Amino acid sequence: MATDYAFIRAYGKFLKARESFVDDLVRQARRENVGYDVYNYDKEAKCWLRFPDLEARGEAGDAEAAAITKKMREIMR
Repeated sequence: MATDYAFIRAYGKFLKARESFVDDLVRQARRENVGYDVYNYDKEAKCWLRFPDLEARGEAGDAEAAAITKKMREIMR
């Protein structure tokens, strides 16, 4: 089992996404050679979303971001 892009994989489990969706996203990340700290791709904004940014939003008081961050960390254990 591949272990790269752990945040994408954890976010996929958080969303209960199909494995094929997660695999496609990981392949896209590999092709684009993005950092391992990304967790999703925003198709509208056409940019990768970084886990540290999500974490910072949670620490700044965004309850939803904090809950997602916490759950993803639990999944990654």
